[in-house]
Amino acid sequence: MGIASLCLAAAHLLVLAVLPHTLWWTLALLAMALWCVKCSWCVLHGGSPLSLLAMSALMGASHVAMVIGMPWFTGHHGAHAAHGTHHAPVMLGIAAAEFLVMFGAAWLSRHTAGSVPRRADQPDSSEPAALPA
Repeated sequence: MGIASLCLAAAHLLVLAVLPHTLWWTLALLAMALWCVKCSWCVLHGGSPLSLLAMSALMGASHVAMVIGMPWFTGHHGAHAAHGTHHAPVMLGIAAAEFLVMFGAAWLSRHTAGSVPRRADQPDSSEPAALPA
């Protein structure tokens, strides 16, 4: 998942280099790319994938909101003034990739949670819960 997130950071930088953006959106794209790198670095070095899960969920939803022109995002794609019609499918593709990373991070989080030793007072999810007497 860390490698996939690094690829998304590179995609953000590629979009920044290929398509014109205002200063505000350029800074937002740079912040998104840096956030991807931070979460990727954490996961690649054995950290929790939960930050990657949250980041990719928020970014995927933000990309969809930009394409359909939801409030606070209308300046970017609401009128499609700065970009041609080819830009919306690119952003929806990036949103889909973000959601795939989100689901992968969720799977990784669940998968690695099973490898953490549990405390003696933690119930095992494979055993039925005991009812108090």
